[in-house]
Amino acid sequence: MKARLVQKVVGLGLMVTEVEIENAEAAFGIRGFECVGVNSNPRQRAELQGAPVFANLCGPMYDGPGFIRYEDVKAYVALSC
Repeated sequence: MKARLVQKVVGLGLMVTEVEIENAEAAFGIRGFECVGVNSNPRQRAELQGAPVFANLCGPMYDGPGFIRYEDVKAYVALSC
């Protein structure tokens, strides 16, 4: 399972980073996003259960087979409009 981090970066647009889910806490931490727990929302897909949850990121979100997506708030707003 891979984690995708989508960030909106001024001057660059959307930047996507992919890492193995077990490395997400370290990789996202370097980018300033702190892991604050794990997903246990029973209304979400089974693939998302136990996935890390990060402060100031939207997610975890299902992003197709084998992928979990996280978005910073600016990316979320840009992609949701």
